[in-house]
Amino acid sequence: MARIDFAAYREDLIESLQACLRIPSVRDMTTAKEGQPYGKGVAEALNWIENMAKKDGFVVKNYEGHVVTIDSPHTGKEKTVEVVSHLDVVGVGAGWDRDPFSAEIIGNRLYARGTDDMKRAVVLVYYAFKILKDYGIPLKNQLRLVYGGDEETNMDDMKYYRWQVPAPDFAFTPDGTFPLCIGEKGAYTVECSSQVPKESLILSLKGGEGSNVVASSATLILKTSNSKPAEVYCNLHNIDAVIHKVEDKVQIDIKGVGAHASTPELGINAIVQALALVSEAYQDDYASYLFERLGQFNGEGVGIAQETKEMGKLTFNLGTIHWKESGEIMFEIDIRYPNSTDSRWLAEQLQKSFPDFEFLVTYDVPWTLQDANRPAIQALMQTYKEFYPDLDQELQISGGVTYSKFIPNCVSFGASLPTDQKIAHQANEYICIDSLETLLALYTETLRKLGQLEEL
Repeated sequence: MARIDFAAYREDLIESLQACLRIPSVRDMTTAKEGQPYGKGVAEALNWIENMAKKDGFVVKNYEGHVVTIDSPHTGKEKTVEVVSHLDVVGVGAGWDRDPFSAEIIGNRLYARGTDDMKRAVVLVYYAFKILKDYGIPLKNQLRLVYGGDEETNMDDMKYYRWQVPAPDFAFTPDGTFPLCIGEKGAYTVECSSQVPKESLILSLKGGEGSNVVASSATLILKTSNSKPAEVYCNLHNIDAVIHKVEDKVQIDIKGVGAHASTPELGINAIVQALALVSEAYQDDYASYLFERLGQFNGEGVGIAQETKEMGKLTFNLGTIHWKESGEIMFEIDIRYPNSTDSRWLAEQLQKSFPDFEFLVTYDVPWTLQDANRPAIQALMQTYKEFYPDLDQELQISGGVTYSKFIPNCVSFGASLPTDQKIAHQANEYICIDSLETLLALYTETLRKLGQLEEL
């Protein structure tokens, strides 16, 4: 590859990244309308990348606010390669020490919601694409950047796009951890609804930001004025909670630690803590019933715990709960499962554990596994090894859900390093800016190779 001055792009890249991060691109259906199907913030982020690409001379198309694609007039036409990213981010949640959309740099860290998942990668692959154009590097294959707006929720963006555009010959999404994710666990999300027995001590319980996030907060109201058991329990178990009386009731605000639903062991689930508190401190039968089934992040409580050599362990996350004063209860469960089972069996086990509940499946995609020997994957691994020879070189399986689920021939390639702290979806999400220049060079070389490969 021609000698490229990557350092010359560093300042502009960081400024562009900060501009992108300052857009609160959380799905908000209250502001959805024609042309912005996922709300105002997501539309603003898609418009931002669209306008930047037009100014830089790229060929841009906006698919009615679902997806924006960017093509270079200088790429070839032999085979198609897509680099697929998302501009939407998860909700903020509790526990932030600073404005989550200020994009503040402190030392080597850039803090904001979406830094790690995945606006760093959004900007990196764009600048890599721009560098190929700026330096006139010849390509025989057609490279396309694809930016979606609904990855964190239902991936309706990619469904809409794929209805209109044929699948590429190869694709990668920089929405994971290096070196390369060869496959993803299946993902199954379900809403569970029922009526609460009148004798339960819980009047209401609300918590969680989404099914795919470990709940970082929960608010519990009890039908009692006796706060002593809760105070003793919280002190004994180091629960971060604020307890106060409201008339003849006790309100308990619990603070947990958010994490991605695919790694629930990295968080502290505030909803689970609330159920455990009422179960143990107040001996509430219905809270015990729920805690026994929902309190373990391996799914053992509902009889679905399992593990395979290829994909590892099943994970189970109680993401949200809405327990109303009227006696209605609804909670969301997120399950990431290995290649030893399927969603039909999971549904049967949940029905056995919760016979009095109604179920609404909101997300159901099977596991994926790609051929590690195909030339494009070998090219990605070779590039990673050139830039990071001393880091982990083993192919990965992810519990996360990326666009790979909806795009044939797609793998996840970066942008997090194996040495990075896992902070996606957590409070005080950040990236280290000293790695950006190397990552930019890596992705530029990656696009060059994919653009010139005879066989993908």
